[in-house]
Amino acid sequence: MPLHAYAPLAPPCRLCGEGFEHNASASAPDLTACPTCGQPVRRVSAQPVNSPKLSAPLSVSRARQAGFTVLKRTSAGEFEKQ
Repeated sequence: MPLHAYAPLAPPCRLCGEGFEHNASASAPDLTACPTCGQPVRRVSAQPVNSPKLSAPLSVSRARQAGFTVLKRTSAGEFEKQ
């Protein structure tokens, strides 16, 4: 089920604060009132997700420096240390 974010129309509520999140099916209508305090609410867009960016491409030498064992697949389908 998708997670929808809602914010109160009036200044922040003492019960639900700046807003709340609500699980609902994709076909369910948007909430018009807060289930906790009954104050009118509006649906807000989802917050962006931060994902780390790789600063450099991965390499065998960097993997070894980090302490990983690097394996290579042979033609027989087995693995051997590089």
